[in-house]
Amino acid sequence: MPSILTGPIPGESLTTEPGNVPWEQPPMYADPMDALEYHMERLADPEVTDNVIDMMDLGVPISILADTLLSRAIMDGIHSVDVKLLLKPVMAMQLKALAEVANIEYKETMQDYDDKDEIARIKNQRRIAAKLTVASKLSKKSMDKGDMLQQDVAEMMQSQEGSQEEQAPEAMPQEEMTNEMPQQGLMAKEQM
Repeated sequence: MPSILTGPIPGESLTTEPGNVPWEQPPMYADPMDALEYHMERLADPEVTDNVIDMMDLGVPISILADTLLSRAIMDGIHSVDVKLLLKPVMAMQLKALAEVANIEYKETMQDYDDKDEIARIKNQRRIAAKLTVASKLSKKSMDKGDMLQQDVAEMMQSQEGSQEEQAPEAMPQEEMTNEMPQQGLMAKEQM
């Protein structure tokens, strides 16, 4: 899990020259149809297709795959965020079609798993991320485009896991809250 000490320093982005990274430049494709054509060609690439099929077979939900593919394109300067939002449903449909052609049982989101509670869902997400991490342990020299995508998906699943743990505080029964919490504040009545 990333530490607060390993992140960027506040204001660090203001010390570099603007335009040094691809997403600060105008995107390669402003038209959503051109961006869609780019993604369809990329999915047709055998290096990418085999890894996408493997990830769906491992249990990676289609929503995470589509989100990762489109987010990577934003970071590479291929298209903008608004194009990502337009293309996400189309990419999800394309990935579903690919899974059906490959005869793979797929999940659309993490909520499609039959987990009884939040803890079971987080454990399932950790298991999938661990499988992806193990599968993508190759040297940087021998990694193809599909292997890099697999590594991106593993990172995205791990980052989503951390954000979900922060959002799900432990629940305390209502009666315990009222018994333990003394009334405080300006409007609280004094007990005599």
